[in-house]
Amino acid sequence: MKKKILITDRFAHDSYLYLQQHSHFEVVRSDSPQHLPLEHLVSANALIIRSRTKINEELLQKARQLQLIVTCTSGFDHIDLDATQKWGVTVMHTPTANIESAAQLTWGLVLNCVNNIPQASKMVKAGDWNRDLITGMELTGRTYGIVGLGRIGSRVAELAQAFGMNVVAYDPYQEDDVFERLHIPRLSYEEVLKTADVLSFHVPKTLETEHMLNRSQFEYIHRGIVLINTSRGSVINENDLCEALEKGWLRSVGLDVFEKEPLHRNSNLLKYPNVVLTPHIGANTEDAFFKASQIAANKLMAFFVDGSTSDTLPPRAPWYGAAPFKGE
Repeated sequence: MKKKILITDRFAHDSYLYLQQHSHFEVVRSDSPQHLPLEHLVSANALIIRSRTKINEELLQKARQLQLIVTCTSGFDHIDLDATQKWGVTVMHTPTANIESAAQLTWGLVLNCVNNIPQASKMVKAGDWNRDLITGMELTGRTYGIVGLGRIGSRVAELAQAFGMNVVAYDPYQEDDVFERLHIPRLSYEEVLKTADVLSFHVPKTLETEHMLNRSQFEYIHRGIVLINTSRGSVINENDLCEALEKGWLRSVGLDVFEKEPLHRNSNLLKYPNVVLTPHIGANTEDAFFKASQIAANKLMAFFVDGSTSDTLPPRAPWYGAAPFKGE
């Protein structure tokens, strides 16, 4: 009997093209990730999704034939993993697919921030050629601080070294050999915040990382720092961030993620000219979409051929479910 596969997002289209070639799968697509067609959901054996499809108890109660969910994303906070475990549904994700895209966007924000590119572009378009108002900062010889030296953080570190920067990092879950391989000194969280000229976060959403950058850290953070977040919006307390901006403690800020998305049109973050904002596009490249779709399709094939799994959720990692962050 054919396995029915429901693909819920147009950005997973390559999964559809690949799986459609195999006669033992019936593959259907939905154009509405938020409202999946009930007639397909109730008979689906597997879902291939992205973050716009929310997996919760209500959905799982309808999808009684569901055996597998593969999300074409590295993050997974759109999935109720307690519910999937309760209903016996295997869940996998694609954490390697967006490494280059996320690292590239991180550096896009860094360069926009240190060279004031958004302000300069706005001036030129307005017919203003007053170059004295635009002064950048050279990166060579300065210190780049990384919080979270995983796949993306490690790639960001390599790019920082290519710019001639001194890289330091905090990650209590990485072994010493990761730091040694990248020639990066292991520092405490407090030390990174105090020494970095540019700082970026590359951590998952957990209790430990929620608001790990807040008023208490802004009190001693390196003055004039460039702050970048392309991980999860919950990492930074936005009210405390705005307070730090008001006090002039930060040179500039680049954010791709926010505490609540989409960002509210009345958010105080919108009023600061030295804040560069993008709408959570760290994985939004053609290449990342293609890689995630292909990886997801291969994981699904392997699961139904021989029952093998990889990158299963919840993660079997010490950081998952860790206690709230208390500082150092």
